[in-house]
Amino acid sequence: MMAAALRQRVQHYLPQLPARVTRYTPAPVMELLLTQGLNHVLQAECRAGELEFLRRRIARVEITDLNFSFSLTFNGQRLQALLPAQPSEVMLRSDQYSLLQILHGDADPDTLFFRRKLLITGDTELGLYLKNMIDTVPLTQRIPAPLMRLLSHIYQSRQAEK
Repeated sequence: MMAAALRQRVQHYLPQLPARVTRYTPAPVMELLLTQGLNHVLQAECRAGELEFLRRRIARVEITDLNFSFSLTFNGQRLQALLPAQPSEVMLRSDQYSLLQILHGDADPDTLFFRRKLLITGDTELGLYLKNMIDTVPLTQRIPAPLMRLLSHIYQSRQAEK
């Protein structure tokens, strides 16, 4: 009985965790976490030169329901997250749930784009490169298992709310 009550309480608060993390984590720490995380997940693409389209260019990512945004650029060897978000050539805007749907393979970026759940503004070509990269990289296989489990629990909690 107590375990079930605890599980229910955790599931209730779990979807709020990303908003609290993005709100209360100092910008330099969040910038470091994003930079290292993205470089870990996209290591193969960085090495293969598949991120050259971002060299000396800036893309902005906004997660609307988290009230969180960051910019992203590529220096030829590594991705660099920038906080606060910088003026950019392209912006990808979505909500947390839609991004989790993409991550879990329950929706593709094209579907969300046409449903206006994923908005791309600015340089269309750069936006399409980013969207296609999101669609083709096997993120669930590259995100460290403990973080992937946490994201899966958040996603399941969000699904239960809907």
